[in-house]
Amino acid sequence: MSDHPPYPPPPAYPPPPAEPPAEPPAAPPTYPSPVEPARAAYPAPDYYGAPPYGYPPPASRQRASRGNLVMIITAIVVIVVLLVGVVGYVIAGYAYASSRISAATGAIDTVSAQRNYVNTTFDLLIQQVTSLGTSTDSKISKSLGDQMVSTSQTLGTSVAGGDRALATARQRLNDQQWLTVLSQSRLKAEGERVDHARIAVATVRSAAGEYTRLGQFFQVYFAALIDFDTLTAAFKNSDFVGASTADVAMQADIKKAQQAETSTPGLPSEFYDFLTAFLTLAVDLGKELNATSKSAFDAANKQVAADFTKLTAIDLSGTPAKITASYKHFRDDFNAEMDLATA
Repeated sequence: MSDHPPYPPPPAYPPPPAEPPAEPPAAPPTYPSPVEPARAAYPAPDYYGAPPYGYPPPASRQRASRGNLVMIITAIVVIVVLLVGVVGYVIAGYAYASSRISAATGAIDTVSAQRNYVNTTFDLLIQQVTSLGTSTDSKISKSLGDQMVSTSQTLGTSVAGGDRALATARQRLNDQQWLTVLSQSRLKAEGERVDHARIAVATVRSAAGEYTRLGQFFQVYFAALIDFDTLTAAFKNSDFVGASTADVAMQADIKKAQQAETSTPGLPSEFYDFLTAFLTLAVDLGKELNATSKSAFDAANKQVAADFTKLTAIDLSGTPAKITASYKHFRDDFNAEMDLATA
């Protein structure tokens, strides 16, 4: 071991020599200013004070916050507009549907107001038919046929306006369906009521048409019977010319009655049998009136007697009741439909 004390190893590189500090530039000479004392007398302006606590957010964050606020406000406005639109749609649709329903109800009420008149007229027509079975005067019976035609035609005309109003109201229930979506059940129910009222009116019009044809049949039917009464009176007075003229008219009226019989609904078959026998009698009466020999007259007279026996054997006493029963359904159907229409 060496007796010399250890020394630290030398540095790898010698430290650079220290440079002397640079001399600051000489300050320019100063001169006293006459305003310095005045400046020193006033305090410093406020904008030189200390900054407030904290720092404002960056400009980008401010713009983002404003954008979100605008979006929220816009969304609220859109929602409010939609709500207002939906509420307005519901209110407008309900009001529009209600106006259409009110118009339809008014049309039904107009027909319902005629209900008593219609029923009274049905009763009158039945009474006229019944009277035909008890009348023994052909002229009075023919006048009943005239009245039946007039009464039934008036009945059919009286409900024509109501049917037009109902048809218009029914059609308008389907207007603007995009607006009345929420009221379809109400509109459907009202439409069904209108349909029942229209069926009731159609029933009255059908009855009026059939009663008119029935009355027209009785017009020509009793006209033929009046011709027979005229012929009989002429025979009694030995007025063979007048009797022959009445027979020609009778044959023509019987043929008209036969044509009317084929187009008259609900007419009992007894009338067909009676008119067939009646025409045969009229033809044979013509042969009797126009006979040129005693043998021809006797043969025709014998046939007339047989025709008359056959004619009088036909029983027409039950025909009014059969006609009444056949036409009764019109009154029943009308009232049943009106009950449903006004329910």
